[in-house]
Amino acid sequence: MKSFRFILLATVMLLSTTIIKAETGSKEKIYVESLRFAIPLLEKWVSEYEKNNPGIEIVLLEEKTSGKIADLRLVSSIKDELFPESKQLFYTGRVALLPVTNEDNPLLDELNKKGLNNNRLKELFFEKDRLTNDREYTKKQKHNITIYSGNSITSFSASFSAHFGYSQEELKGKKISGDDIYLIHAILKDHRGITVNNLSYLFDTETGKLKEGLALIPLDLKKEQREILKQADMDQTIELLEREQIELIPVLNFGFIYRDNNAQAQKFLSWILTEGQQYNKNYGFLQVEEEILTSQLKEIDNLALTASTN
Repeated sequence: MKSFRFILLATVMLLSTTIIKAETGSKEKIYVESLRFAIPLLEKWVSEYEKNNPGIEIVLLEEKTSGKIADLRLVSSIKDELFPESKQLFYTGRVALLPVTNEDNPLLDELNKKGLNNNRLKELFFEKDRLTNDREYTKKQKHNITIYSGNSITSFSASFSAHFGYSQEELKGKKISGDDIYLIHAILKDHRGITVNNLSYLFDTETGKLKEGLALIPLDLKKEQREILKQADMDQTIELLEREQIELIPVLNFGFIYRDNNAQAQKFLSWILTEGQQYNKNYGFLQVEEEILTSQLKEIDNLALTASTN
């Protein structure tokens, strides 16, 4: 009798193990690539989505992953070289860019007295001087600072330049290769260094405070806007920029290029545009504008409908 019970128990355990393995092996996979700046947010989206969708596994591909093609690729520009412009792009968040320097920059006092307006900002950052105003300000500054910018197609330096009517090549100073996080490293080493970067790199997303050693460069804004930015608080800054458009602060979309007809990838995108938006702020990003969000959800619904009728 004991022998029979032992065999029965062993059989049940074996069947349970087989079922678990089968269930694990049957998970549908979504392959996703991302630029470095958005990986922490993407990982949060993935973990929350998988909690509520146990039959789905979202695999984050590295650049050297062989034999796998991403169903979704997160990009900061529609000019991404790896995908043709004919592919669909769905915006899932927004990036805000602010000028920043080392907190020990001896020019900070002077910058605080006279914040950067549109003309002074252009003369500070760009080589081609098409302006005539505030030239004395420029003469005082140009030999005492070093502008650091990125030189890759994925750098936000390109978007910053375009926002003010310039090309990436027209940025002054030193060009840094690789991800924009290295621009932060550069000015932390150079007390006279100045750069522009996105909030997720400027702020400690755990505390919501500006990273140690950094100081935001003051902008010539309305008093209420200036006071909020002066607090150097990530949440307050995002709330301001979601509420108001400020010409001196570029805000740009980022999102996923959708590669092909994949029902599970569509569902993941739809979740990001609804449930997933609540996590953007915690990682230094703005939510998608309501009008764009609504339009994109309809487009995803149309994709699903088209696929079901084929």
